[in-house]
Amino acid sequence: MVDLTVITQLALTLQAKPWLGEIYSSQQPELFDRVIALAASPFFKWQPFGTDQTLQRGLLACSSRNKWAIAGNRAGKTVSGLMEDVADCLQLSCITKLSSDKFPHPPKIWIVSDTEGTAVGIVERTLVDSVLGEDQSGYLWNLVDDTCKYTPKSGFSDHFIRFTNGATIEVKFSTQDRKVFQGQACDKIHFDEVQPKDIYSECQARLVDRNGYFLGTMTPVFDRKHGIPWIWEDLYLRREDKGIDFFQWSMLDNPYLSQEAKDRLVREWDEDEKEARIYGSFTPIGVSLAWNPRLLTRIKQGLIPPTLGQFELNSQGKPTFIPRSA
Repeated sequence: MVDLTVITQLALTLQAKPWLGEIYSSQQPELFDRVIALAASPFFKWQPFGTDQTLQRGLLACSSRNKWAIAGNRAGKTVSGLMEDVADCLQLSCITKLSSDKFPHPPKIWIVSDTEGTAVGIVERTLVDSVLGEDQSGYLWNLVDDTCKYTPKSGFSDHFIRFTNGATIEVKFSTQDRKVFQGQACDKIHFDEVQPKDIYSECQARLVDRNGYFLGTMTPVFDRKHGIPWIWEDLYLRREDKGIDFFQWSMLDNPYLSQEAKDRLVREWDEDEKEARIYGSFTPIGVSLAWNPRLLTRIKQGLIPPTLGQFELNSQGKPTFIPRSA
C-alpha cells in the first residue's frame, strides 16, 4: 500500500503543476486516481486564513501544548480545531498537508462537547461535512476503519472514530459523569466551546503521562447564572504564568462566510450580544446596562476623530487654531 505522505506530496505537486497530471495518469493510473480523490476532499482543499501568528493559521501553526481559539460565532473556530484533530490522526500538518512528527505514534484524541446533542449535531456533523466529506466513498473515508458507522441522526457509533493507522477520536460530552473522564491517558484533548472547570482539570490530568496537547475552541458567551466564562479569570488573565496561548478573531475575518451572511447575522443579534458573538470578546450578554446599548452604538457611530494642532496668537492678538500637518 502506498504511504499516505507519498499521495499527499503528489497531490500538492499536481496542485502546483497541473500539467503533470497527464503523465501521472498514463504511468500510474491507480495511484493517480487516489491522488485526485485526495485532492477533491474537503480536508485537502481547506486552507486556514490569517498569518503564522494570527487568526486560524496562527492557531494551527502554534506548537503550544495548551492553546485556545477565542472567536465569534461562525468564525470558523470549530472547523479549524477539527481539521487539526484529523490531521494529527493522519500524522500530517493541516496547513501544509505534509508529514508531521508532532506525535511519535498515531494519537488518542478526545473531543469534548456540551451534550450528546451538540456532540452529534455540531462536532460530528462538522467533522463529516467539512473535514472527511459527506460522500462516504471519498478518499478520507478510506482511512477510517470499516467498523466505524455514521448517520446524521445518531453520529458515529459510540461517538468513536478509529483510523486505519490506529489513531482514534472519541467524542465526549460534559453532561456525562465526571468519572467518564478519569483513568485514561490521552495524547490530545479538544474542548469545543466552554466546558466546566472540573472537567478541564480532569482532562489536564489525562494529558500528563504523555505530555499531551490541549486545544480549546470557543465563543465566550455570557451565562446569566455563572457570568463570564471561568476561562477569563483562571486561564486568560494568567496565560503568561501558565504558558497558554490565546488566538482571537472575529466572524468578520472569516473569508468563507459571504458578506450577505455576515450582514444578516449582525442585524439579527442584539447590541449587547455583538461583542461576544461577532468579535469573541469576554463581555456580559443579556444584562441591563446603565446606558441603552443602541444609544451607545449611535454615539460611537457619530464620533468624529479629533483634529490635532495647537492654538497660536495671530497678528491681532487673537487665538487661532493651527491644525497639525499630516
